[in-house]
Amino acid sequence: MSFPFTILRRLPSGGNGDLFVGRRNDTGECVVIKYLREWQFEHARRAFAREMRVLGRRVQGVMPLLYADINARPPYYVMPYLAGGSLTRYAGRLTGNQMHAIASELAQTLAVLRAAYIKHGDVKPDNVLVSDDGRLKVADPLGGGVGCTMLFSENHGGTPGYWAPEVRAGGPISYAGDVRSYGAMLYELLTGRKPQDEQPLYLAPKDYARAPKICEIIVACCQPEPDSRPSMHEVLRMLRGERWADIQVERKQRACTRGFGAKSRVTCGVTWIGDFWRKVAQPDERTFQHLTETAYVDGPRRLLAQLPKWLKRPRRKWQGGNRK
Repeated sequence: MSFPFTILRRLPSGGNGDLFVGRRNDTGECVVIKYLREWQFEHARRAFAREMRVLGRRVQGVMPLLYADINARPPYYVMPYLAGGSLTRYAGRLTGNQMHAIASELAQTLAVLRAAYIKHGDVKPDNVLVSDDGRLKVADPLGGGVGCTMLFSENHGGTPGYWAPEVRAGGPISYAGDVRSYGAMLYELLTGRKPQDEQPLYLAPKDYARAPKICEIIVACCQPEPDSRPSMHEVLRMLRGERWADIQVERKQRACTRGFGAKSRVTCGVTWIGDFWRKVAQPDERTFQHLTETAYVDGPRRLLAQLPKWLKRPRRKWQGGNRK
């Protein structure tokens, strides 16, 4: 299968790819062709192939793939051309309603990616494209991108200012990292200023009265610790009007419930093992008390580690259906 096209002009490029606008020879439609620049390196080809696979899955809200050839030199793929450009050109000029609509649509796309077990790895305004009718499409998943994207190795990547602190420190891309990048992107779209590394991304709602809920979401998403950030589903709840403080309280209650459930399972395990010892091994009362206390204090792993020792103890023999 071939995909004949004619290159018309070059687009601003960076990161790991060179972008060109072209025209399909069969339909006359405009397309964008992305060539892998450093195709001689194996890790770059792997990352580029990963990018192709994600685009080829046609996930809702993600730029669709029209054609790809990973074996070409250099490898390339073709995607639709969206005349609206990237979101970067609109930063700082959006109304409150526009900010809310953009935040909702992108949060929904990232939630769909999460449900498909896909980490984007490089969420930023440059990688969100706008169509003529205002639809948004997320491009360059898993590390590749335009601007100043840096691609280190497989599962590592991002853009300074947008990436999470743990990714900047050399950690792998993650869902929590995508949440932080999403918050940094909203910061730029609202203020018109690009985020910087180690910059506290705190916005007072009184200074941006047109979008107080967006300010709350930015602060929540840009927490330094990954576990302190909301999930994209929780971001969607905030966009529907819920407060981050209330969601955090609910989180703590769920954590307590899970902890209680774990303790209950340990209790059931101790009860079962205790019943086993009383009926089969029949240790003396002091031994049984020590074994039970070990389970509650030191946990089931320590308890199970002691089982072989107790099994080696001599057991009473059966005589006439009774233990002697």
